Amino acid sequence: MSVDSAPIEDVSHLALSVGRILFQNNADTDSVECAVVRFGKMFGYEIHPLVTYETLLLTVTANEAFRTKTGNRVPTMAVNMAAVAAVEALLDEVEEKGLGLPEIRSRLEAIERQPPIYKRWMIVVGMALTAASLSRLFGGDWPTFFVAFFAGVVGTAIRLEMGRRGVNVFLNSLLAAFVSGAVAGVAVYFKLSSMPALCLITQGMILVPGVPFVNCVQDMIKNHMAIGISRLGFAILITLAIAVGLFTATAVTGAQIPVVESSVLPSLMEDALFSACAALGYLCLFNVPWRLAWIGVVCGVASHTTRTFCLQHHIDIVAGSLIGALAAGFLAFFCARAFRAPASAFAFPGVVAMIPGAYAFRAVIGFLGIVNAGAGASFTLLSETIALSATCIFMVLAIAIGVAAPAILIKNPRAKAT
Repeated sequence: MSVDSAPIEDVSHLALSVGRILFQNNADTDSVECAVVRFGKMFGYEIHPLVTYETLLLTVTANEAFRTKTGNRVPTMAVNMAAVAAVEALLDEVEEKGLGLPEIRSRLEAIERQPPIYKRWMIVVGMALTAASLSRLFGGDWPTFFVAFFAGVVGTAIRLEMGRRGVNVFLNSLLAAFVSGAVAGVAVYFKLSSMPALCLITQGMILVPGVPFVNCVQDMIKNHMAIGISRLGFAILITLAIAVGLFTATAVTGAQIPVVESSVLPSLMEDALFSACAALGYLCLFNVPWRLAWIGVVCGVASHTTRTFCLQHHIDIVAGSLIGALAAGFLAFFCARAFRAPASAFAFPGVVAMIPGAYAFRAVIGFLGIVNAGAGASFTLLSETIALSATCIFMVLAIAIGVAAPAILIKNPRAKAT
């Protein structure tokens, strides 16, 4: 389509809409920029995007025409892979069929109004199943599985309701962690489970902002440092809020999360089963389309089972996480090309179960213990807390690098020219 038939003001506005939908649904910065630049080229315009954590700014040029346009403030970020996939599909359709601007505008508005694919009760049950499955992956018994499931139902229901009411995202995470942790702690108090740490930590695990953690590293690897640091700050604050909620729950119920703890590795068959179940909850939460959900399950099984195999063969957990993330990353990358969907729709649900939330929470508990003990803190507490913190950092880096590696190593034919 020529510049003459596509006014610069209209193209600028729609390009901002494309970028905003992708960015507010946690697409990485490179994907947002590529989509916006690609959209402009379809109409003969050159677009130079500037993505910040709060808004998008576009400079659009063609011939003698020139516009600089700033979008509205980006709201609190969610993860809606159906919206991301719909925008990607729309761009493909514009490229192939030459859709007009009015049609594109109506389609983008429809994408923003589109209700979630999964009903609320499905998300609640799915995330509860994820919490319960994580307890089995960490060596929990069946009573712990059912306690984690019930606490996950309560915590996720409260989390979704507070989100619907517009409660601050940090307060939401803190209260959801406290309530679900308290439910698990009460169950432990009444001897329904003998593994209090797993009952509580799994409730924090399903709240951990795994997508921002992974995206922040990807952004920094691709030299989007400001956005990467902003995402990292957001993810850390959410994690701290969850840790405070769990710590408060332990104080109220008397259940404890030990800093030093060992776990038993499941068999590969059991790991594959519960990895698949864990991925299902995230697929519902991230609103991954039905037709693509099975790929996310396969990625989840590939990543976690590969890591367990590595651990069984005495490969350390950081290297195992990298290998598992690479398996999920390449699977997601090639499936994305085959199904013309964003790779993140498959990769993130596949690797979020590997995010080291248990390490992060135990490290925070360790730091709180050091603060309480002061100069009397034991060497074991100090060394274990430092080790947990370092392991957590390196695992997040390994997972993010593994997911990002395919896009870095294999050139995307639709990527923007540099």
